[in-house]
Amino acid sequence: MTDRDDITPEEALTRTQVRIKTEGLEAATDAALQLLRDPKAPAQAKSATINAIYRASGLFGRTDDETQPEPHEMTPEQLQRHIRNMERSLRTAATGADGVFS
Repeated sequence: MTDRDDITPEEALTRTQVRIKTEGLEAATDAALQLLRDPKAPAQAKSATINAIYRASGLFGRTDDETQPEPHEMTPEQLQRHIRNMERSLRTAATGADGVFS
């Protein structure tokens, strides 16, 4: 009987997720950087890798507003702006209108 025979599926999932977030992330980062440094690697592979790295690091979709303070640290004006943005997002989600002319 191995150590793995005594764990529940939930424990196995948790253990696997931890390994993916630690060992897997490091291995994927090393492989991605190696690919990006390879002058013979196809441009499409490099582009996909760059996109993945940027997404993982939180650079895609990031704006300067993301460094905003927590609500309890906001001024009344910042709170109002944040509320307006959230209301606009809710309206957009409710109507499905997300285009430039919506």
